[in-house]
Amino acid sequence: MIMNNNFSKPVRRYIRTARRLLACPRNYRSNFTADMEKDIRQFLLENNSAGYEEIIGYFGTPAELARLYLDSVPAKELTAYTSRKKILARFGWGILILLLIVTIFILYAKLREPRELDTIYIEETTWEIEH
Repeated sequence: MIMNNNFSKPVRRYIRTARRLLACPRNYRSNFTADMEKDIRQFLLENNSAGYEEIIGYFGTPAELARLYLDSVPAKELTAYTSRKKILARFGWGILILLLIVTIFILYAKLREPRELDTIYIEETTWEIEH
């Protein structure tokens, strides 16, 4: 997809940055990324000596390009997507905090429990040696 070898490293970074800024459902993101790659490829074919600065001049910054694509996503779907992401993030953080509390509790319980000592009984005897 975006890691096509036809693009130079700065162009791949531009596409990757714009893709990360697309906070929308996966199907929109993949469609937008494919369109973005196609548009950039077409621009580079028409302008052989175009570099990173020319791409920014034509398409805008990655943030501007991502905002342009996000404006075409229905607001209702964006709202549902962001609320789902927030719920999943809160759930994930809740699980992590719960695991941390349980781990601390187990460690504390292990430290507080009495330790049994292994005792080795040695029988002492005295022998008197005569000379």
